[in-house]
Amino acid sequence: MRSKAFTIVELLIVIVVIAILAAISVVSYNGIQQRSQTSKIDADLATLSKAIQAARISSNKVLRDITLATSGTSPGNTATTCMSKPANTDLATLNKSTDSCWTVYTLSLQRISAASGINVNGLVDPWGRPYMIDENEQEDTATYGPCGLYKDVLAVYLRPMTGSWGFTNDKPVPYYTPGC
Repeated sequence: MRSKAFTIVELLIVIVVIAILAAISVVSYNGIQQRSQTSKIDADLATLSKAIQAARISSNKVLRDITLATSGTSPGNTATTCMSKPANTDLATLNKSTDSCWTVYTLSLQRISAASGINVNGLVDPWGRPYMIDENEQEDTATYGPCGLYKDVLAVYLRPMTGSWGFTNDKPVPYYTPGC
């Protein structure tokens, strides 16, 4: 009479097939998570860009004048505030009510929201960090002419931070100044 048990070879084949399926699932899940984070960044930056454009039109000012002196040093200096933190600083863990990076960012978003009528308050990247807002238009007009240094730029800080500051997913905001 023949036994109805599995052989060791059959069990090994089943285990190998299960391991292959598990590996495929993990790789697929990681890809979905990364695409989701990229989609959130793209949507947030598009919303912030539209709010900035609406704020500029309704107030008849460039962005640096809307966020005027939020850093306490010079008008619209939000980008350099967070980038002055030591390398490898996790911006998401900083105190949101007392750290200058967060207070400047929060105030800038409040002023953009008030001027545009579009609520962008509390907008953070998928890792809970502020977005970078760099108000370049009409900055240093003596050197660069009436348009300033460059267009205003929105971006997300690098992740993981690897020893120096930088940003990615940068999205230039169209010029507001006529003729630029």
